[in-house]
Amino acid sequence: MQARVTAIIVARNGASHLERTLEALRSQTRQPDTVIAVDCGSSDTTSELLAAFGPTHFISADASLSFGAAINTAMRVLDEPAGDHEMLWLLAQDSAPAPSALRSLLAELEIAPSVAVAGPKVMEWVADDYIHDFGQSMTPYGSTVTLVESELDQEQHDGLSDVLAVSAGGMLVRHSVWNLLGGFDPALPIVDDSLDFCVRVRLAGYRVSVVAAARVSSAGDGVAGPDGSSRGRARRRRVRAERSAQLHRRLVYSPAWALPVHWLSLIPLAFLRSIGDLLRKEPGAILGEFSAAFAAAFRGGRVRTARTKLAATRTLSWSSIASLRVSAAEVRRRHALTREAALTGARGDRPEIRFFSGGGAWTLLAAAAVGIAMLAPLIGTQALVGGGLLPLSSTIGDLWANVGYGWRDIGLGFTGAADPFAAILAILGSLTFWSPSFAIVLLYLLALPAAAFDAWMAATRLTHRGSIRAVAAVLWALSPTFLTAIAAGRPAAILVHLLLPWLFFAGFAAARSWSASGSAALLFAAIVACAPSLAPALLVGWAICVLVSGRSVMRFIGIPLPALALAIPLIWDQGLRGNWLALLADPGVPVPTDVVPTWQLILGFPAGDFGGWTQLLPLWGGDATVAGYVVPLLLIPMAVLALLSLLLPGARGAAFALLTALLGLATAIGAGLLSVASVGAEGVSIWPGNGLSLYWLGIVGGVVFAARGLHKVAIAPLIVSAVALAVVALPLAAALPLGTSVVQESIGRTQPAFVTAEAAVEPRVGTLQITPQPDGGILATIVRGTGERLDAQSTLNSTATELTAEQLELATLAGNLASQSGLDASTDLARFGIRFVLLRPAAATPAAWGDTTTVTPAATETTTRTTTSLDGNAALVPVGDTAFGQLWRAEAVTDTATNGQIPADAGGAFGLVTALIAALVIGATVLLSIPTGAGREAVRQAHRDAIRRASRLSKPPKPTKAAKPARAPRVPRPPRTKRPAGRRVKGAPGETAPPKPVDGVADTDTPEDSDHGN
Repeated sequence: MQARVTAIIVARNGASHLERTLEALRSQTRQPDTVIAVDCGSSDTTSELLAAFGPTHFISADASLSFGAAINTAMRVLDEPAGDHEMLWLLAQDSAPAPSALRSLLAELEIAPSVAVAGPKVMEWVADDYIHDFGQSMTPYGSTVTLVESELDQEQHDGLSDVLAVSAGGMLVRHSVWNLLGGFDPALPIVDDSLDFCVRVRLAGYRVSVVAAARVSSAGDGVAGPDGSSRGRARRRRVRAERSAQLHRRLVYSPAWALPVHWLSLIPLAFLRSIGDLLRKEPGAILGEFSAAFAAAFRGGRVRTARTKLAATRTLSWSSIASLRVSAAEVRRRHALTREAALTGARGDRPEIRFFSGGGAWTLLAAAAVGIAMLAPLIGTQALVGGGLLPLSSTIGDLWANVGYGWRDIGLGFTGAADPFAAILAILGSLTFWSPSFAIVLLYLLALPAAAFDAWMAATRLTHRGSIRAVAAVLWALSPTFLTAIAAGRPAAILVHLLLPWLFFAGFAAARSWSASGSAALLFAAIVACAPSLAPALLVGWAICVLVSGRSVMRFIGIPLPALALAIPLIWDQGLRGNWLALLADPGVPVPTDVVPTWQLILGFPAGDFGGWTQLLPLWGGDATVAGYVVPLLLIPMAVLALLSLLLPGARGAAFALLTALLGLATAIGAGLLSVASVGAEGVSIWPGNGLSLYWLGIVGGVVFAARGLHKVAIAPLIVSAVALAVVALPLAAALPLGTSVVQESIGRTQPAFVTAEAAVEPRVGTLQITPQPDGGILATIVRGTGERLDAQSTLNSTATELTAEQLELATLAGNLASQSGLDASTDLARFGIRFVLLRPAAATPAAWGDTTTVTPAATETTTRTTTSLDGNAALVPVGDTAFGQLWRAEAVTDTATNGQIPADAGGAFGLVTALIAALVIGATVLLSIPTGAGREAVRQAHRDAIRRASRLSKPPKPTKAAKPARAPRVPRPPRTKRPAGRRVKGAPGETAPPKPVDGVADTDTPEDSDHGN
C-alpha cells in the first residue's frame, strides 16, 4: 500500500526562519499528502505566513504548548491510522528540509518495516555544510549524548544507520507507533522528548534509524529541542532543562528497587554537581541543578505516569538496547577531548606575557636586591613589633579561633564579630604553620619585589612593551605610601598595596573569564578586609564595570559577595550599636597619627614631611624647607605624563585610570578627617595611605597609557619619572637602616619573661597593663596569657563609644592602684583574674612620620605617682624592671581557672550560621577562580560560533558596483585660433569633437583590491 505522509509544522514567533522552511517544504520532490500548521500564539507575522502557505489544516494554539503537545493538538484533526503505511513528519519553524529529504526518509521506512522512526542529518542553518546533530544515544548512567555534532560534513558518518534515538525536528514516525506509545512524554517539554520517545520505540520492539541522504537545516529556535542561543539566560534555561530531563528519565527507567536510592541521592548529587559546575566555570547552572533536583523529588505524579506508560508498551528488556548506548570508555574519551579544547581555549585567551624575554625577570631581580638592602636588619628575625605590628598567635588553631563570630580575647573580653582581616592573617600564618609570626617577616622581606612583580604583571594588560612594564613596576614599588606603610609597621596597608594591581589584572579579564571573575572577587574581599575604607571607592568602580559590561554583567555582579559574606557578623554588631561609620575603621592595632595637609596627600605622602626629607636634609647639612620645593618638582614628570594620557590614543582607558586616582584621593582626604576609633581618650583617624595606594594605582595607570600613546618618544620621560621618584623615595627606603622606622625585631613576646613563664603553666593568667597618657590620665587594660596578638585585635573594641560596667569597675581599680588610696585591691584583682600589674612606659604625643615623639610632663608625673603607689600597695610584690616596663605580682593567689576564662557557648548559633555562609561563599569563589578552562557548554557554544564565523567567511562576497571604465588619456587641445566674428555653424571644421571614451579596465593591483589589502 502506498505510504501516506502528514507533515505537521509547529511555529512560535518564527517568521524570520519560517519563510525558508515553507519554501523548502514546497520544493520537496515527494510532497506530503497532508500539511497541518500549528501556530502557538505568535505575535509576529508567523500566522500570516502559515495561512498564505495554504496548509490542509491551520490550527491556532496556546503559546505555552510544547512541541510534543502541539503535535498531539494537530493530530486531533486526523483519523485513526489505517495501517503502518501512514506516517507523521514532524517539523518546526526552523526545520528546512532539503528537496529530497522526505523521499529519502520515506524510503527508509518503506524498505524496512521494522523501522518505526527515521531521522535526518540535521545541518546548521547558517552553514549547511556543517552537521548540527546526527543521531542520539545515552551513557550507561542515562546522560544524553549526541553522536555527531558541530562537524564539517565530509560524508564521514554516512554509514551510520541504527541508532538509539534521533532529534525531533525532521523526524518521520509511523502514525500507529506514535499513537501506541502516546507520543512525547509531557514531563519532557523541551529536552530529551525525542530521546525518550525513541527509547520507548526501541523497547517496544521497533528500530530507529538515521538517513544520511535526508538533510534538514536547523537554527535552534527552541521549538523542537532546546533554544540554541548563546545568551546567558537561554543557556541557563537549557542546562536546567537538560538536568531536569536526565533526572526524570533516571527515575522512570530505573528498576523499582533502585527508585528510593535515586530519590534520596537527588539533593546530595546537586551539591556535588554544583562543585563540578564551578570547576567547569558554569556557575549559572547551579540554580538549575537544585531546581531540577527538587522538581524531580517532589513531582512524583509525572514519574508514576511515565513508568506506567513504559511498562504498558515495553516488550524487550533493557539489555536489548545496551549495544546502542555509548560506552564508558567512549564517554571518557569525549570528556578528555572537551577538556583539551577547553584548556586550549583558555591558553589562547591569555595575552602573551613574555616574563623573561620582556624584562620581567630582571625587574624582579633588581627589586629583590633593593629590598634586601632596605630590610637587611630584619633578616633572621622571628617576629616584628612596633607601630601596628604585633606577633601572631603561636598555633594555627589559635589563629583560626580568632576568625568569625565568637569570643574576642582583648581587654576584658566579649562575644562579638572578628574583623575580616583576622581571616587574612589566619591564611598568612598558616603558610608558615611552624611559626605563624614569621609570615609577617616574610611579608616584609618580599614586599618590594612582590610589589614590582605585581605592577609588572598588571601592566601586561595594557602594553606589550617591556620598558613600560619595568617603569610601571618601579613607580609602583617606590610609591611613597607603600614605603611609609613598611616603615610605620602597617601590615594591612602593605597587603592592600600588593593586592590592588592583581585586582586590576583579574578585573580586566573578568568580562570574558569566570576564573578571572572569581579571582577578582577574592581579591576584592581581601582588600576590603585589609582596608574597609576602600570599600566605597571600590564599589563605585564595580558599579561602573557592571553598567558597561553588557552581556558579561553576570561575571561582575557577584564580585562583592565574598567581601559581604566575611563582613556579615561585623555589620550586624556595628548595626546593633548604630555605629555604621565604625565599619570603615582600620583593622589591627590602632595607631594615632597627625593630620596630614591635603596638598601633601595629593603628592602621595600619607604621613606628611615629604616622605622624610624634612628630617633627612638637616642631617646632611641642608635646609628642611627646601624639601617643600624640590620634592613637588621631582614629582611633576609623573603628573604631566598622567594628565597627558587624556590627549593621546587610549584616552578612554586613561580616563578610567584617572577616575580611579580621583576615587583614591577622595578616600584618602575623607579618611584623614574621619576619626572612628580611639586609644584611651585619644581619637584615631582612618589612615589615608590605603586611599593613596588606589590613587597611586590610577596615576601609574595614566603614565602607562601616556607612554603607550607616545610610542618610542616615551622612553626619556619614563626614565626621568622613575629616577625622580627614586630620589623622592630615598628617606623612606632607608628608614630601617637609618633607624627612623618604628619596626623592631622581636622574639615573639609582648610580655615580660616572668609573665610568659607563668603563662606556660596558667595560659589564662591576667596582667593589668597601665600606660600613662600625655594628658596625665592612665590607660588600663587586661592582657591574658603571653600577651596581645595581632590577629586578636578587634575594631569592635577600638570603636566602642561607651564603657561597659565591667570596664568602669576596672578603671576604678586601676585608678585606685595608681593613687595612694589605701584600698585593699586583693579582692578586685582576684575577681578579674589579675596576677600581675605592668606599668608601661608613658605614651608619647603623636607626631608626623620621622619626627621625634615626646613624653609630656603630665605623663611623666603620672608615671612617678603610679610607681610610688604600686610600690606601697600591700597587695602587690615588686618584681622589677623589664623590657616592657615595671612589673608587680599580686600577693594573693588568683584562681585563673575560674576568673578570666572563655565562655563555652561563645558565638552560639549565629556564629555557626555566619561561618557556614562565609565558608560556602568563599569556597564557591575559590572553586570558580581555579583556571580549569571553559565548561562543556561553553566549548559547545564556541564550536557553534566558530561554524557561524566560518560560514560568513566562506560565503561569496556581495556583488559590488562594476568598476568605472578608466578614462582615456586626455588629448591635448589644439591651440585656439581666433575665429572671425559671427555665429559658428554646427559641425563646421573649426569645431574639434571630443575623443570617444575607450573601454578601460580597472586596476586590480591597488592595495584596496589586492588580497594583501583585504
